[in-house]
Amino acid sequence: MRKLTILCAVILVASLLVSLVVGCQQQPAPTSGDLPPSFFLPEVPRISAEEVKAKLDAGASLVIVDSRSKANYEKSHIAGAISIPLGTMAERYSELNGYDEIVTYCT
Repeated sequence: MRKLTILCAVILVASLLVSLVVGCQQQPAPTSGDLPPSFFLPEVPRISAEEVKAKLDAGASLVIVDSRSKANYEKSHIAGAISIPLGTMAERYSELNGYDEIVTYCT
């Protein structure tokens, strides 16, 4: 059972890191129309601000992670979000233990 828990934690962290690295890379500008972000990265799950608020209001165990630089976080951030810059995610992922959901943003 412990090995399964550890495996699940490793898979969760790996998928979080992949989604952060891929999700925060600069994307080419669309050539026609206003394309949604999911067009470029359909494998990265999306959640709206309204959905996050509804989950928080319902008492969900989730954490909001701002993966931008500390300087950008200090300029402005979502209330309640924690700052874990992308470059420090690997060594700080243990701070995310205990949450059922992790919501990240980088813009």
